[in-house]
Amino acid sequence: MVCSQRCRPSIGARGAAVIGVCVVAVIATCIALAVCLTINRNPPQDSAPKPAFDTDGDLLEYLLNLGSIDRKDGLLVTWYHSANKKSELAAGLKSDVMVLEADVNIEGHNTPNETDKPIMAHPPAIYSDNSFQEWLDVVLNSSSKGIKLDFKSIKAVDPSLAILLKKSSEVKLNRPLWLNADILMGPNVPINTAVNASLFLSLIQEKYPNCTLSLGWTTLYSFLFPNKTYTQKMIQEMHSIVGTLPQRVTFPVRAVMVRLAWPHFSWLLAQSDRYSLTLWQGKTDPITVEDLLFIRDNSRAEQIYYDIYDPVLSQFKEAALNSTRKRFYYPGGNLLDYFHPADSDELWIEWYGMDRYENRLETLSSLTGE
Repeated sequence: MVCSQRCRPSIGARGAAVIGVCVVAVIATCIALAVCLTINRNPPQDSAPKPAFDTDGDLLEYLLNLGSIDRKDGLLVTWYHSANKKSELAAGLKSDVMVLEADVNIEGHNTPNETDKPIMAHPPAIYSDNSFQEWLDVVLNSSSKGIKLDFKSIKAVDPSLAILLKKSSEVKLNRPLWLNADILMGPNVPINTAVNASLFLSLIQEKYPNCTLSLGWTTLYSFLFPNKTYTQKMIQEMHSIVGTLPQRVTFPVRAVMVRLAWPHFSWLLAQSDRYSLTLWQGKTDPITVEDLLFIRDNSRAEQIYYDIYDPVLSQFKEAALNSTRKRFYYPGGNLLDYFHPADSDELWIEWYGMDRYENRLETLSSLTGE
Protein backbone atom coordinates (compact mmCIF):
# COMPACT_ATOMS: atom_id res chain seq x y z
CA MET A 1 0.00 0.00 0.00
CA VAL A 2 1.37 3.36 -0.99
CA CYS A 3 1.03 6.31 1.39
CA SER A 4 -0.48 9.41 -0.15
CA GLN A 5 1.57 11.65 2.19
CA ARG A 6 5.23 11.45 3.40
CA CYS A 7 5.24 9.56 6.72
CA ARG A 8 6.58 11.54 9.81
CA PRO A 9 9.30 9.76 11.80
CA SER A 10 8.41 8.87 15.43
CA ILE A 11 10.89 9.89 18.25
CA GLY A 12 9.88 6.92 20.38
CA ALA A 13 9.85 6.54 24.20
CA ARG A 14 13.64 6.59 24.52
CA GLY A 15 13.92 9.89 22.69
CA ALA A 16 11.24 11.50 24.80
CA ALA A 17 13.07 10.46 27.97
CA VAL A 18 16.31 11.99 26.71
CA ILE A 19 14.60 15.28 25.89
CA GLY A 20 12.95 15.35 29.35
CA VAL A 21 16.25 14.83 31.12
CA CYS A 22 17.83 17.65 29.12
CA VAL A 23 15.00 20.04 29.95
CA VAL A 24 15.25 19.23 33.69
CA ALA A 25 19.03 19.73 33.61
CA VAL A 26 18.66 23.13 31.96
CA ILE A 27 16.06 24.27 34.50
CA ALA A 28 18.19 23.04 37.42
CA THR A 29 21.22 24.88 36.04
CA CYS A 30 19.25 28.11 35.77
CA ILE A 31 17.95 27.80 39.33
CA ALA A 32 21.42 27.13 40.69
CA LEU A 33 22.80 30.15 38.82
CA ALA A 34 20.05 32.39 40.18
CA VAL A 35 20.68 31.21 43.75
CA CYS A 36 24.42 31.87 43.42
CA LEU A 37 23.81 35.38 42.10
CA THR A 38 21.38 36.10 44.94
CA ILE A 39 23.81 34.89 47.62
CA ASN A 40 26.66 36.91 46.18
CA ARG A 41 24.50 40.00 45.99
CA ASN A 42 23.15 39.62 49.55
CA PRO A 43 25.73 37.93 51.81
CA PRO A 44 24.63 36.87 55.32
CA GLN A 45 24.77 39.79 57.75
CA ASP A 46 26.12 37.78 60.69
CA SER A 47 28.37 35.36 58.83
CA ALA A 48 31.49 36.35 60.80
CA PRO A 49 31.52 34.88 64.33
CA LYS A 50 31.77 37.40 67.17
CA PRO A 51 35.01 37.21 69.15
CA ALA A 52 34.79 35.50 72.53
CA PHE A 53 34.72 37.76 75.59
CA ASP A 54 35.22 36.67 79.19
CA THR A 55 32.53 37.43 81.75
CA ASP A 56 35.13 39.09 84.01
CA GLY A 57 36.31 41.41 81.24
CA ASP A 58 36.20 45.22 81.18
CA LEU A 59 32.75 46.51 80.24
CA LEU A 60 34.16 49.51 78.36
CA GLU A 61 36.55 47.30 76.39
CA TYR A 62 33.63 45.05 75.44
CA LEU A 63 31.44 47.92 74.26
CA LEU A 64 34.40 49.38 72.37
CA ASN A 65 34.91 46.06 70.58
CA LEU A 66 31.20 45.94 69.69
CA GLY A 67 31.35 49.44 68.25
CA SER A 68 28.73 50.65 70.76
CA ILE A 69 31.12 53.37 72.02
CA ASP A 70 34.10 55.07 70.37
CA ARG A 71 36.27 55.49 73.46
CA LYS A 72 36.55 54.20 77.01
CA ASP A 73 34.25 56.60 78.84
CA GLY A 74 31.71 55.52 81.44
CA LEU A 75 29.47 58.44 80.48
CA LEU A 76 28.73 56.75 77.13
CA VAL A 77 27.30 53.56 78.68
CA THR A 78 23.50 53.28 78.77
CA TRP A 79 21.43 51.21 81.21
CA TYR A 80 17.99 49.60 81.31
CA HIS A 81 16.53 49.44 84.82
CA SER A 82 14.47 46.60 86.32
CA ALA A 83 14.32 44.30 83.31
CA ASN A 84 12.52 41.75 85.49
CA LYS A 85 9.10 40.74 84.19
CA LYS A 86 8.91 39.17 80.76
CA SER A 87 7.33 42.32 79.33
CA GLU A 88 10.02 44.52 80.92
CA LEU A 89 12.78 42.27 79.61
CA ALA A 90 11.28 42.29 76.12
CA ALA A 91 11.22 46.09 76.16
CA GLY A 92 14.83 46.20 77.31
CA LEU A 93 15.95 43.81 74.59
CA LYS A 94 14.21 45.89 71.91
CA SER A 95 15.84 49.09 73.14
CA ASP A 96 19.29 50.35 72.17
CA VAL A 97 20.64 50.32 75.76
CA MET A 98 23.95 48.57 76.32
CA VAL A 99 23.49 46.95 79.74
CA LEU A 100 20.46 45.18 81.24
CA GLU A 101 19.97 45.59 84.99
CA ALA A 102 17.73 43.07 86.72
CA ASP A 103 16.91 42.08 90.30
CA VAL A 104 17.23 38.51 91.59
CA ASN A 105 15.18 37.34 94.55
CA ILE A 106 13.98 34.00 95.83
CA GLU A 107 10.41 32.89 95.08
CA GLY A 108 8.08 33.56 98.02
CA HIS A 109 10.89 35.15 100.01
CA ASN A 110 10.30 34.99 103.79
CA THR A 111 6.85 33.40 103.44
CA PRO A 112 5.59 29.84 104.07
CA ASN A 113 5.60 29.42 100.28
CA GLU A 114 9.31 30.18 99.92
CA THR A 115 11.23 27.96 97.49
CA ASP A 116 14.86 27.82 96.36
CA LYS A 117 13.93 29.04 92.87
CA PRO A 118 15.58 32.35 91.88
CA ILE A 119 13.17 34.74 90.19
CA MET A 120 13.40 38.22 88.69
CA ALA A 121 11.67 40.58 91.10
CA HIS A 122 12.42 43.77 93.01
CA PRO A 123 11.17 43.92 96.62
CA PRO A 124 8.52 44.08 97.84
CA ALA A 125 7.60 41.74 94.96
CA ILE A 126 8.37 38.10 95.81
CA TYR A 127 6.72 36.45 92.81
CA SER A 128 7.35 36.89 89.10
CA ASP A 129 6.39 35.52 85.69
CA ASN A 130 10.11 35.24 84.93
CA SER A 131 12.53 32.83 86.58
CA PHE A 132 16.25 33.56 86.48
CA GLN A 133 16.79 30.50 84.27
CA GLU A 134 14.25 31.75 81.72
CA TRP A 135 15.62 35.29 81.89
CA LEU A 136 19.19 34.15 81.26
CA ASP A 137 18.21 31.92 78.33
CA VAL A 138 16.33 34.74 76.59
CA VAL A 139 19.09 37.32 77.10
CA LEU A 140 21.85 35.03 75.83
CA ASN A 141 19.83 33.86 72.83
CA SER A 142 18.64 37.25 71.63
CA SER A 143 21.17 39.97 72.45
CA SER A 144 24.77 40.96 73.07
CA LYS A 145 23.93 43.34 75.93
CA GLY A 146 25.96 43.39 79.11
CA ILE A 147 24.39 41.91 82.26
CA LYS A 148 24.12 43.35 85.77
CA LEU A 149 22.39 41.16 88.35
CA ASP A 150 21.33 42.80 91.62
CA PHE A 151 20.86 40.25 94.41
CA LYS A 152 18.15 41.26 96.86
CA SER A 153 18.51 38.24 99.12
CA ILE A 154 21.50 36.13 100.09
CA LYS A 155 19.25 33.09 99.63
CA ALA A 156 19.10 33.77 95.87
CA VAL A 157 22.86 33.83 95.38
CA ASP A 158 23.82 30.14 95.58
CA PRO A 159 21.09 28.75 93.25
CA SER A 160 21.66 31.61 90.78
CA LEU A 161 25.39 30.99 90.63
CA ALA A 162 24.68 27.29 90.05
CA ILE A 163 22.52 28.22 87.05
CA LEU A 164 25.23 30.53 85.72
CA LEU A 165 27.87 27.85 86.11
CA LYS A 166 25.77 25.22 84.33
CA LYS A 167 24.90 27.63 81.52
CA SER A 168 28.55 28.58 81.08
CA SER A 169 29.45 24.91 80.67
CA GLU A 170 26.95 24.67 77.81
CA VAL A 171 27.53 27.95 75.94
CA LYS A 172 29.89 30.92 76.09
CA LEU A 173 28.24 33.92 77.73
CA ASN A 174 30.51 36.22 75.66
CA ARG A 175 29.81 39.43 77.59
CA PRO A 176 30.67 41.17 80.87
CA LEU A 177 28.76 39.99 83.92
CA TRP A 178 28.34 42.24 86.97
CA LEU A 179 27.15 40.72 90.25
CA ASN A 180 25.74 43.36 92.58
CA ALA A 181 24.73 43.51 96.24
CA ASP A 182 24.63 46.11 99.00
CA ILE A 183 26.95 44.49 101.53
CA LEU A 184 27.48 47.30 104.06
CA MET A 185 25.26 49.64 106.04
CA GLY A 186 25.41 53.16 104.60
CA PRO A 187 24.18 56.70 105.26
CA ASN A 188 20.91 57.43 107.09
CA VAL A 189 19.86 53.78 107.41
CA PRO A 190 18.38 52.97 110.85
CA ILE A 191 18.25 49.18 110.40
CA ASN A 192 20.90 47.02 108.74
CA THR A 193 19.37 45.29 105.71
CA ALA A 194 22.63 44.65 103.85
CA VAL A 195 23.36 41.31 102.20
CA ASN A 196 25.84 39.27 104.26
CA ALA A 197 29.19 40.42 102.87
CA SER A 198 31.38 37.46 103.78
CA LEU A 199 28.86 34.87 102.57
CA PHE A 200 28.12 36.74 99.33
CA LEU A 201 31.79 37.08 98.43
CA SER A 202 32.74 33.56 99.48
CA LEU A 203 29.96 32.08 97.32
CA ILE A 204 31.17 34.06 94.32
CA GLN A 205 34.80 33.06 94.82
CA GLU A 206 33.76 29.43 95.12
CA LYS A 207 31.01 29.17 92.49
CA TYR A 208 31.48 31.87 89.86
CA PRO A 209 34.55 34.10 90.29
CA ASN A 210 34.69 35.18 86.61
CA CYS A 211 32.73 38.39 87.03
CA THR A 212 32.93 42.05 87.96
CA LEU A 213 31.84 42.72 91.53
CA SER A 214 29.42 45.59 92.12
CA LEU A 215 29.44 46.22 95.88
CA GLY A 216 27.59 49.01 97.60
CA TRP A 217 26.08 50.39 100.79
CA THR A 218 22.44 50.49 101.83
CA THR A 219 21.30 54.13 101.85
CA LEU A 220 18.31 56.28 102.69
CA TYR A 221 17.69 59.80 101.46
CA SER A 222 14.80 62.20 101.97
CA PHE A 223 14.65 65.91 101.29
CA LEU A 224 12.30 66.20 104.29
CA PHE A 225 15.03 65.37 106.81
CA PRO A 226 18.71 66.22 107.36
CA ASN A 227 20.86 63.78 105.44
CA LYS A 228 24.34 62.54 106.18
CA THR A 229 26.73 61.28 103.53
CA TYR A 230 29.27 58.47 103.20
CA THR A 231 31.92 58.63 105.91
CA GLN A 232 35.62 57.85 105.82
CA LYS A 233 34.97 54.82 108.04
CA MET A 234 32.42 53.41 105.56
CA ILE A 235 34.81 53.79 102.64
CA GLN A 236 37.79 52.31 104.45
CA GLU A 237 35.71 49.37 105.67
CA MET A 238 34.71 48.57 102.09
CA HIS A 239 38.30 48.74 100.89
CA SER A 240 39.41 46.45 103.70
CA ILE A 241 36.89 43.85 102.51
CA VAL A 242 37.59 43.97 98.77
CA GLY A 243 41.18 45.17 98.58
CA THR A 244 42.68 41.70 98.15
CA LEU A 245 40.01 40.26 95.84
CA PRO A 246 41.10 39.41 92.28
CA GLN A 247 38.04 40.83 90.47
CA ARG A 248 37.35 44.27 89.09
CA VAL A 249 35.15 46.14 91.55
CA THR A 250 32.70 48.93 90.88
CA PHE A 251 31.06 50.68 93.83
CA PRO A 252 27.44 51.76 93.26
CA VAL A 253 27.03 55.02 95.15
CA ARG A 254 24.05 57.32 95.55
CA ALA A 255 24.89 60.28 93.35
CA VAL A 256 23.17 62.92 95.49
CA MET A 257 25.60 62.13 98.35
CA VAL A 258 28.88 61.76 96.47
CA ARG A 259 30.20 65.32 96.12
CA LEU A 260 30.22 65.98 99.87
CA ALA A 261 32.11 62.73 100.39
CA TRP A 262 34.46 63.21 97.44
CA PRO A 263 37.70 63.27 99.53
CA HIS A 264 36.88 59.71 100.63
CA PHE A 265 35.90 58.45 97.17
CA SER A 266 38.93 60.12 95.60
CA TRP A 267 41.07 58.20 98.06
CA LEU A 268 39.22 54.96 97.30
CA LEU A 269 39.72 55.24 93.53
CA ALA A 270 43.43 55.83 94.09
CA GLN A 271 43.81 52.51 95.90
CA SER A 272 43.48 50.27 92.84
CA ASP A 273 43.17 50.40 89.06
CA ARG A 274 40.50 47.72 89.47
CA TYR A 275 38.15 50.19 91.16
CA SER A 276 35.42 52.34 89.62
CA LEU A 277 32.23 54.09 90.79
CA THR A 278 28.72 53.68 89.42
CA LEU A 279 26.63 56.74 90.28
CA TRP A 280 22.94 55.93 90.68
CA GLN A 281 19.95 58.13 91.33
CA GLY A 282 16.84 57.56 93.39
CA LYS A 283 13.85 58.69 91.36
CA THR A 284 13.26 61.77 93.54
CA ASP A 285 16.90 62.53 94.42
CA PRO A 286 17.66 66.21 93.62
CA ILE A 287 21.08 65.80 91.99
CA THR A 288 22.50 68.70 89.99
CA VAL A 289 24.50 68.91 86.80
CA GLU A 290 27.16 70.91 88.65
CA ASP A 291 27.66 68.10 91.18
CA LEU A 292 28.07 65.56 88.38
CA LEU A 293 30.52 67.83 86.55
CA PHE A 294 32.58 68.16 89.73
CA ILE A 295 32.86 64.37 89.98
CA ARG A 296 33.77 63.99 86.30
CA ASP A 297 36.38 66.76 86.44
CA ASN A 298 38.15 65.08 89.35
CA SER A 299 38.31 61.55 87.97
CA ARG A 300 39.28 59.71 84.81
CA ALA A 301 36.57 59.09 82.22
CA GLU A 302 36.89 55.31 82.55
CA GLN A 303 36.53 55.40 86.37
CA ILE A 304 32.91 56.59 86.62
CA TYR A 305 29.65 55.16 85.26
CA TYR A 306 26.48 57.27 85.33
CA ASP A 307 23.20 55.43 85.94
CA ILE A 308 21.17 58.65 86.06
CA TYR A 309 17.67 59.58 84.89
CA ASP A 310 16.76 62.15 82.26
CA PRO A 311 16.51 65.11 81.98
CA VAL A 312 19.52 65.52 84.29
CA LEU A 313 21.53 62.90 82.39
CA SER A 314 21.04 64.59 79.00
CA GLN A 315 21.88 68.01 80.43
CA PHE A 316 24.97 66.59 82.12
CA LYS A 317 26.19 64.84 78.95
CA GLU A 318 25.83 68.02 76.92
CA ALA A 319 27.79 70.03 79.48
CA ALA A 320 30.42 67.36 80.13
CA LEU A 321 31.29 66.99 76.45
CA ASN A 322 31.65 70.76 75.97
CA SER A 323 35.41 71.29 75.76
CA THR A 324 35.17 75.04 76.47
CA ARG A 325 33.20 74.89 79.71
CA LYS A 326 34.50 75.89 83.12
CA ARG A 327 36.03 73.03 85.14
CA PHE A 328 35.36 72.25 88.83
CA TYR A 329 38.49 71.01 90.57
CA TYR A 330 39.06 69.42 93.95
CA PRO A 331 42.24 70.81 95.65
CA GLY A 332 43.09 67.42 97.11
CA GLY A 333 42.76 65.64 93.79
CA ASN A 334 45.21 63.93 91.44
CA LEU A 335 47.42 66.19 89.33
CA LEU A 336 46.93 63.82 86.38
CA ASP A 337 43.18 64.43 86.52
CA TYR A 338 43.81 68.17 86.57
CA PHE A 339 46.41 68.54 83.80
CA HIS A 340 45.56 65.49 81.64
CA PRO A 341 49.13 65.12 80.30
CA ALA A 342 49.83 62.98 77.22
CA ASP A 343 49.45 59.24 77.94
CA SER A 344 48.71 60.15 81.60
CA ASP A 345 52.46 60.37 82.10
CA GLU A 346 53.71 62.32 85.14
CA LEU A 347 56.89 63.20 83.25
CA TRP A 348 54.95 65.71 81.15
CA ILE A 349 54.03 67.80 84.22
CA GLU A 350 56.47 70.72 84.58
CA TRP A 351 57.38 72.16 87.96
CA TYR A 352 58.55 75.70 88.68
CA GLY A 353 60.46 76.70 91.80
CA MET A 354 59.60 80.08 93.34
CA ASP A 355 62.04 80.54 96.21
CA ARG A 356 62.32 84.31 96.13
CA TYR A 357 59.85 87.08 95.49
CA GLU A 358 61.59 88.10 92.25
CA ASN A 359 61.47 84.51 90.97
CA ARG A 360 57.75 84.33 91.71
CA LEU A 361 57.02 87.41 89.63
CA GLU A 362 59.22 86.16 86.79
CA THR A 363 57.62 82.72 86.79
CA LEU A 364 54.05 84.05 86.93
CA SER A 365 54.80 86.45 84.06
CA SER A 366 56.15 83.62 81.89
CA LEU A 367 53.13 81.40 82.63
CA THR A 368 50.55 84.12 81.93
CA GLY A 369 52.41 85.60 78.96
CA GLU A 370 52.41 89.09 80.45
